[in-house]
Amino acid sequence: MYNNQHADRLVTLERQAQQVEAKIRRLRTDLNWFERFDLEINRNEFAKTQRENQILRDQLVKIENSCQSASTELSKAEAEAKLGWSPVYWFSSKRNVAVRQVATMRERLSLFKDREEEVKSQLSKNEQAAQRLSDGIQDYLRFDSLQTKIAIAKYDNELQELQPIIEETRVASAHWEAVAGAVFRNWKTVCDELGSVNQDIAEAEYFDEQLSSASTSHERAGIHHNCELHFGPGQSSPRQVLKDRYYRQRKLEQEEKKHSLRLRDITRLLNKKIRNLVVDGNNLCYRNEDGGKRHFIGLMALKVLVPRLVETFDVSIVFDPGICSQLKITEDILQTMFPEARVQVMPPNLTADHTVLAEAEFSAETYVISGDRFKDYREMAAVREKRVLHVVLHRDSVQIPQLQILLPII
Repeated sequence: MYNNQHADRLVTLERQAQQVEAKIRRLRTDLNWFERFDLEINRNEFAKTQRENQILRDQLVKIENSCQSASTELSKAEAEAKLGWSPVYWFSSKRNVAVRQVATMRERLSLFKDREEEVKSQLSKNEQAAQRLSDGIQDYLRFDSLQTKIAIAKYDNELQELQPIIEETRVASAHWEAVAGAVFRNWKTVCDELGSVNQDIAEAEYFDEQLSSASTSHERAGIHHNCELHFGPGQSSPRQVLKDRYYRQRKLEQEEKKHSLRLRDITRLLNKKIRNLVVDGNNLCYRNEDGGKRHFIGLMALKVLVPRLVETFDVSIVFDPGICSQLKITEDILQTMFPEARVQVMPPNLTADHTVLAEAEFSAETYVISGDRFKDYREMAAVREKRVLHVVLHRDSVQIPQLQILLPII
């Protein structure tokens, strides 16, 4: 209902600015890489890596052939080194040579395998390096530095346009917080407490219904016990809880209404929902005295109030037809006394009340300033929609609480 919309907008704008800044950083990084990239050096390095890779592939083929040959010789030697079925062969020179060859062949094959793994590892690293060089060359050839510079300039302009909007929104947010923040938090606290009280009422009503339906004293005792467990020590009676919560509910509802009305007045000012003011001129020419008597003070209040109002709002002043004779001035002179406002004096036999309200009938941004409650005009939009701002006249000051205006009458 009420919240600091400027703060919400500020979060959105700052996130937008951060995204634009991230795009600029990314584009500048890409452009710096492009400008530092040496195409000739990278092409030469790529060609050199390709030649080295071919040499390693050739070496790998030879090593694989050597491994295959050594594996074949090892298999042959292992077959000859077996004991066989003849004891004579066990101790023969041929078998002894084969046994020695098995050890030699195994060592040789192991060396070939180690060399094979070493070459494969080096070849894998070189191929990855070659791929990186190739990708870099392709990225460089595809990169459009002119379009990148144009994009950076575009985002720079967008960021420059955002900065004053962000700053303006930050100031508006801080102003909203300074003017309405405490009132909003008080209202929110009351609303939260009211919600908790309403929940307690619903739960106490449930316990009370259970109590009404209980058929034994044991059941009723259990319900009282559960009620106390739920609401706390000394609150075992659902009806007593309801009595307490209903009383608290009424108090909180009154507080919520008070805070809500104050917030309404503050936020419609902060959000500039009031643009035009229609002043009930004659009403501000009288001050209520003790005993309900009205004392004619002339234009004293209007002379200090109207200059303040026209600083912010478009102001009209409507007078009853007898004002000029009371003040002993003409309508033209009356207009010159309030040069920045529109002054209207009603013709004979017409009062200002209806005209004042009629000016605000079709504009939600037009409000009426008067001390009158307009009880006879409840059907008029300004009265229905609570767009009548009540003025308070004291002996030495004029006040419009809903506009946060308090001025001394000199």
